[in-house]
Amino acid sequence: MRGQRRRLRGPAEPRGRVPAPGARPVRRGDRARHAAARGTALSAGARRVIRALVVVLVLALTATGAVWWLWADDGGVTIDAIGDQNQTVARGQLPVFAARGDAARLYTFALANPDTLGKIPCTCGCERFGHVSNRSCYIKDEPAARVTFTSHAAT
Repeated sequence: MRGQRRRLRGPAEPRGRVPAPGARPVRRGDRARHAAARGTALSAGARRVIRALVVVLVLALTATGAVWWLWADDGGVTIDAIGDQNQTVARGQLPVFAARGDAARLYTFALANPDTLGKIPCTCGCERFGHVSNRSCYIKDEPAARVTFTSHAAT
């Protein structure tokens, strides 16, 4: 009967540091085999706290992933029909083609002052592309909470 626990016959005698049997019957190899499996026992309250912490951690990671996914900069740079680069970014950010130097200052000004640039006519001859003012050379569209920039003014 391999692998089955068999009861000892006769009275159990303590050996070495093994205590005498109590209410539970003594089984051969019981302590040696299961000592590592038992580990330290946690109270029911401690187990509840650990479970609650695991649940909170999973929820926090899920929420962080959802926020990152919703607010990720999903607007890669695309090329339109006239060869200009376009990028849609969150309001307050600049596109990659105008992230540094004078171009960054000009695109920031165009975003912050729509009335000023809206009154200045375009002088580069891009009216045939649908540009109605100088602001059209910087900003192509403004959907809710996002801005689509064009590289027409940067090139």
